[in-house]
Amino acid sequence: MASLLSNVLPEPRRKLVFVYPDVSISQCCELMIENDIGSLLVTDEYNLIGLVSERDLVRKCLSKGLDPNKTTAGDIAFADVTILSFHDTVEKAMQVMTQTKRRHILIKENEEIVSIISIGDLLFYLLEDKARVIEQLENYINH
Repeated sequence: MASLLSNVLPEPRRKLVFVYPDVSISQCCELMIENDIGSLLVTDEYNLIGLVSERDLVRKCLSKGLDPNKTTAGDIAFADVTILSFHDTVEKAMQVMTQTKRRHILIKENEEIVSIISIGDLLFYLLEDKARVIEQLENYINH
C-alpha cells in the first residue's frame, strides 16, 4: 500500500513563513536563519507568487554577483511551484521532485496552503519506514 504525504509531515508542523515580493534577499536569508527553514513563500496580498529556497539564493543571486540588499524575493522566486494534497503519495512527491529538480513541495488542504514538504522530510520518512519494516521482519523470523 502506498504511503500518503499526510504520514510524512513532521509534527508539530513546520511554520510557513511568507514574504512580500519586495523583501530583499538579505532579509530573506535572515528569516530563513531565524526560523531554521530552507524556503520562503512569496505572496502579494492575495496570491502565491512563488517560492524562494536557499538554492535559489545561491544560484539566482549570489552566483550572478547580484546585490542581496537590492535584489528582492520577487526577482528570484520560482513561480512554478508544485502543490499536492495530503492524499497524494510519497512516490508521487518523489517523482515530481526528481522531474522538476526542486526540493520543496507545497501541501494544500481545502484550497489553502497548509504545509511544505522538503526532500529531507521524504528521506527521513523513508529511512524510518525501512527501519520499521526491518524490525518487523526480524521479529517475524525470530519468533
